[in-house]
Amino acid sequence: MDGVAVLRAALDYQRRNVATALVTLIRRDGSAPRPLGSQMVVTEGGECLGSLTGTGCADSMIVHEACAAINEGANRTLRLGNGSPYLDIRLPCGTGVDLYIDTGIGARTLATLLDEHDARRPVALETDTVACTHRCITDQPASKVRPGVFRSWIYPRQRLIVIGLGLNALALSQVAVASGYSVEVFSPDQEMLATAGRAGANITRLTTANGFVCPALDAWTAGVTMFHDHDWEMPVLRAMLGSRCFYLGALGSRKTHAQRLAALNDLGLADVAQRLHGPAGLDIGAQSPSEIALSILAEMTCAYRSSDRTLLDMGEIAEQGVADAGLVP
Repeated sequence: MDGVAVLRAALDYQRRNVATALVTLIRRDGSAPRPLGSQMVVTEGGECLGSLTGTGCADSMIVHEACAAINEGANRTLRLGNGSPYLDIRLPCGTGVDLYIDTGIGARTLATLLDEHDARRPVALETDTVACTHRCITDQPASKVRPGVFRSWIYPRQRLIVIGLGLNALALSQVAVASGYSVEVFSPDQEMLATAGRAGANITRLTTANGFVCPALDAWTAGVTMFHDHDWEMPVLRAMLGSRCFYLGALGSRKTHAQRLAALNDLGLADVAQRLHGPAGLDIGAQSPSEIALSILAEMTCAYRSSDRTLLDMGEIAEQGVADAGLVP
């Protein structure tokens, strides 16, 4: 369950006049099942969406504490695992986590967060635990976080542009859809497009290589060309290489990739061509279309995670401020 789904559920509850609490994982000792900044929404009736601990008993305790906070109309912190007063609840690997239960976030703030996300802009929910206020942060890099304040960042949904044809292109689109990507497939193969569309991808028919109209490409988009006839590649690559995509890959052998780079060099694109992954995918000995798709998705994931995209920002001195604000029991 991703954080955006949690926020959408929280907004839906609030628009139906259902009191809610937004629970955020703000600190962990060692490893934990969920990353910092992960969230859960809980209603006054005990309904919930999301998981912060990966264990049923611990999540049930979170729901119990959140309902109590809603009834009291007061925010609180909750310690679970190592160092918690709830001695019978243990987390994996003996870790401990601190959770902030917030009963005060409003529908307008939630709507702003979701509007920014839908516009493919990174946005953060800034929570002031002392003043019990919220605001949305859209600037990157953002200003320094004050003591007693934390920011939960939300990034645009990862998107994959597949341009090509054949079983490998189809498998990549299907695996990416199953992995939560927004997928767009461009291909001259109408039958492949129909199958990809049924799997959940957006599809566009290509009639000529020069007919590719490159969509807007941002830093949360990956692109992969997957043609057997590599004459289709050059117009596509020329349109994509100057973009901000976090990953660009091209299918083919090492020999084919060397020829591809030579052709790009002749076009004066030698510098930007260095960011092109080829042959696309990690070397895992992949042979079948599904294995090739997994190898490419793994390399995409590696490229995406190599950039600093923190989910929770507490600043250099915020930890002491949070303790003073009562976030650490």
